[in-house]
Amino acid sequence: MKLAVLGAGHGGVAMSADMTLAGHEVNLFQVPEFEESFKKIKETRIIEIEGSSRVGTAKLKKATTDIAEAMEDVDHVIIVVPAFAHERMAELCVPYLRPGQIVFVVPGGFGSFILYRKLVKRSGREGFMVAETSTLPYGARMAGENKVIVHIRTINLPMGVLPAIKTKEVINVFQQLYPETTACKNILDSALNNTNPIIHVAPTILNTGRIEYAGDFYLYLEGMTKSVRKVMVAADRERVAVRKAFGLGDPHHELNPYTNDVFYGQFGSRALEAGQKMRGPLAMNERFITEDVPLGMAFYSSMGKLVGIDTPVCDSLIKISSIINDADYLSEGRTAENLGIKDWNRDQMLAFLEKGEV
Repeated sequence: MKLAVLGAGHGGVAMSADMTLAGHEVNLFQVPEFEESFKKIKETRIIEIEGSSRVGTAKLKKATTDIAEAMEDVDHVIIVVPAFAHERMAELCVPYLRPGQIVFVVPGGFGSFILYRKLVKRSGREGFMVAETSTLPYGARMAGENKVIVHIRTINLPMGVLPAIKTKEVINVFQQLYPETTACKNILDSALNNTNPIIHVAPTILNTGRIEYAGDFYLYLEGMTKSVRKVMVAADRERVAVRKAFGLGDPHHELNPYTNDVFYGQFGSRALEAGQKMRGPLAMNERFITEDVPLGMAFYSSMGKLVGIDTPVCDSLIKISSIINDADYLSEGRTAENLGIKDWNRDQMLAFLEKGEV
């Protein structure tokens, strides 16, 4: 395939290299304000990749900070950016999309909903499909200007499609890139199986003193003690309750209360071991809070309100995070109000997700 990968962070660089070595043509795009850190890849089009993926030297078709150049003559588009950048990337790419292309948001956290609404407003519904995964296909970290190490990759990659009536068609395309892709009921199913907020938020908050004092920290190795685990599990039970209220069935990828397994259903038995090699967070204003609270945990809470499910543990974690970072993550977050759907009920939500219209 000819692919545009939008976003040159850890995940986007790993994907671009891995897919290039798999025989696909990849245009990698980075927003201009991060051009300095993208300079070597842009100049050479070369990425070195090692670890639990295809290994070697990948030569991209294009590496650019020009969105028009990145989108030229591609079959499909994959957005690989933090959730707080979904809206910006949607605004950049929508003018260049054409019917028949699929846009994959990896991972989504309901970001594909934002993209779809922008597409419909500009071009109408005909011929457009968007999709999102629950997680990145890789646990990866940059190890240099144009080198990335993949510590682990998925064994199961849940994906939802909007409109859901196009699920089979869209999943079949993505499985050519990632055979481990599995179909969700819809994009809400996928978004509510993004367990990053569960895995990241409580351990980060409950280790605030350790993080701020020590100057070095490994969340998966040090942060998930027996007592911290209890808070994680309590928050996760609220997430699962919201899923069930929307009629979303197994798998819920819920935490096991009795072990330290994390991401087991998506990354397998090596997930915790791989995570323990990943350093951080090293401050309270990093993505484990600034992304996972307003764009993940606030989303859980807001969706719970739509279906009458209380989320007191998640709400407490949102409040404490907001105090620590002098923010208001609930009002700023990915909520029904900010998505423009605060007056929708459960049936309206499910109808829209199925057909792309209320």
